[in-house]
Amino acid sequence: MATDTASARLSVRVALGRAWGAVRWYVNGLTGESRYAAYLAHERAAHPDREPMTEREYWRCVYRDQDANPGSRCC
Repeated sequence: MATDTASARLSVRVALGRAWGAVRWYVNGLTGESRYAAYLAHERAAHPDREPMTEREYWRCVYRDQDANPGSRCC
């Protein structure tokens, strides 16, 4: 009986951990935080000899490009 309770608690912890991971993934995608991580991965793979931009420089570049090419944004 005690092992059933411990097993159930472990299952709940695993499920909560997965749910929390999914929420973090969604929020990172929604806020754009994952874009900088993708940029870093690309820079390491395609240009290992070059120093990547800092996160601040990266976002400045992104916003400058958005202002120069607004496309079909609402704002």
